[in-house]
Parts: sequence; structure tokens; C-alpha cells
Amino acid sequence: MWVTLGDLLLHSALWSLLAVGGMNATLADIQRYAVDTRHWVTDQQFVTFFSITQASPGPNGMAVALIGFQAAGLAGALVTTFAKIIPSAVVAYFVSDWIERRNHSALITAIRRGLAPVTVGLLVCAAYVFVRQTDVNAGRILLTIVTAVVAYRSRINPIWLVVTGAVFGLTQLVK
Repeated sequence: MWVTLGDLLLHSALWSLLAVGGMNATLADIQRYAVDTRHWVTDQQFVTFFSITQASPGPNGMAVALIGFQAAGLAGALVTTFAKIIPSAVVAYFVSDWIERRNHSALITAIRRGLAPVTVGLLVCAAYVFVRQTDVNAGRILLTIVTAVVAYRSRINPIWLVVTGAVFGLTQLVK
């Protein structure tokens, strides 16, 4: 169990530091490692854990706590929670003042411009992970495409798209 806790600590801390643009940017790597490499959770459990934590109040990204719990019980949940929060919080604390003083410098502007496409690419990878796990038939694939287009092209509040998807799921129109 100590090896698993060390593994959870190391990878959760790395995900914390790599979460440029938020935890969702690291989802593809979390899924790859927790599901494909370590087999701590199944694909379905991963999607369920992420969905539960998105619907719950609290910090974004606490799905790692559920993965940690699945891998090593309460100790795993605690280790992943602290390892996911503390490294990025410490970096933010020490770097934010430095960035604030240089907010309009060419270096900070270049870093922000450079990180934007990285974040978008990581989010696309995360979206691919979820689409691969949930879109197993033509109805779901069509619903995903329509939702993405509507979300991109309109000003409709995304909660209505979620509600619409839930209604389709409840009515079994997209089994």
C-alpha cells in the first residue's frame, strides 16, 4: 500500500502543477494513468467520478480523491487531495506577486499567449477521453456534436444543454 500511496502522491502533485487552465486540462493524462496504466479504476468509473465531482460543490478536480480512495482507501483519498491542492497553491502564492509586478511586460504577455493553445489542446484531449467513453452509438455521437455546435455558436447557458442531454438520457432517446 505504501507504494500505491507514493505513486498517488507523485502523480497527483504532477497533475496539480500541470493543470494549466484548470484541472480539466490534465484529465486525459489522469485517465491514461489511473485507468490504462495502473488499473485503479475502470473507464466507466472514471467518467462517473468526474461527473460526480463536477456536479458537486467544491474545488474542481476532486475526482482524483475518488480515484485515490478506489486505489488505497481513505489514505489514498487524503494523499491525492492534498497532493492535488498544495503544489499548485504554493506555486500560485509565490509566483502571483512576481507576475503582478510584471503584468504588462513582454515576457508575461508571451507566456500567456503561449499557454493558451496548450490549454486548449489539453482540453481537447480531455474531451476526447470522455467522448470515447460515452459516445458508443449514433444517437450519443449526434447529441455530442449538436451540443458542441450549439455551445460554440450560441449564447445559450450550458446548463440548458446539460438538462437537454439528461432528458434525452431519461427518455432513452440516446440509449
